Amino acid sequence: MNNILVFAAFIVAAIATYFIASRLAMFGDGVSEKTKTSSAFMGIVIGAAISLPELTASVTAISIDSPDLAIGNLLGSNLFNLLALAILDIIYRNHQIMGRTDHGSKLYIYLVVFMTLIVIAGLSLSLPAPLFNISFNSIVLVLIYFLGVKWVNSRTEQKVQRRKRKNEKYDDYSYKQVLYRFIVCAVLIMIIGSVLTISADQIAKITGLGSSFVGSFLVGASTSLPDAVSVITALRMRNYSMGVSSLLGSNAFNIMLLSFTDAIYLKNNLFDYASASNIVTSVSSIIVVLIILYSITRKQKRSTMMYVIPPTVIVIIYFVATFTVYQMK
Repeated sequence: MNNILVFAAFIVAAIATYFIASRLAMFGDGVSEKTKTSSAFMGIVIGAAISLPELTASVTAISIDSPDLAIGNLLGSNLFNLLALAILDIIYRNHQIMGRTDHGSKLYIYLVVFMTLIVIAGLSLSLPAPLFNISFNSIVLVLIYFLGVKWVNSRTEQKVQRRKRKNEKYDDYSYKQVLYRFIVCAVLIMIIGSVLTISADQIAKITGLGSSFVGSFLVGASTSLPDAVSVITALRMRNYSMGVSSLLGSNAFNIMLLSFTDAIYLKNNLFDYASASNIVTSVSSIIVVLIILYSITRKQKRSTMMYVIPPTVIVIIYFVATFTVYQMK
């Protein structure tokens, strides 16, 4: 019976994460509308808020002394984000969304690849931890992230124009109301993220799959649902660049969160406790984003059948990586 409750808690937490994070994004957009802040600035705020499940899941993993789960959660979430993008690319194949993105999407790919390479170096090498057991690569990740975001913003001159709607969704709300709802949803996401991680760790023990497998794919997939919803919303609005760029930007933010997770793991360098399966996840992510880069940069018009080859390859890579990680449990 206890095992059933654990699985039920995980399922309920995953579903709740999806719905509450969707509301979080909506009220974040409302805050942006009421304050007249730029879409770029609010994109960072909303992206950070939606990433709270990944953050709280990793923090909770640290609290239960499961550093491998903490790393696997963030890296697995990134890989699942890319899988979701590939599936949506196939579904919206007639629109050929990758060919309609702007220069900013490519710049985010460069940033994600560079940051992932730093993570692989941290997982493969025994790098020093010069400050309070915080590894050198964690410090570099923070610097690269903020410098990279500033670089992308400076290189992307064309701003995303806000879509004007006949019936404004937030006319019935005051600024205080949307801000209050945004904060409440953010707090709820933090609580649910903790429940999600604890139940996932228990499932790892019950099934014997290993915390790295659950962290990389089970928890990562669940906490990535809000990211997928935000992309779907952007695609339905025909704002393809915003959809692709927001997901890639979320991946970069998730990688930066590894530094925060390393900082709160006081025992030692976080990366020293990571299993080799996390390297498989990281390498797979790099291969996938390079395939996405190819899809974005190819100029010539292609048939639908030819267009879906890259996203189909991404789906295959995801499941091959899943199987490989499972075999390494």
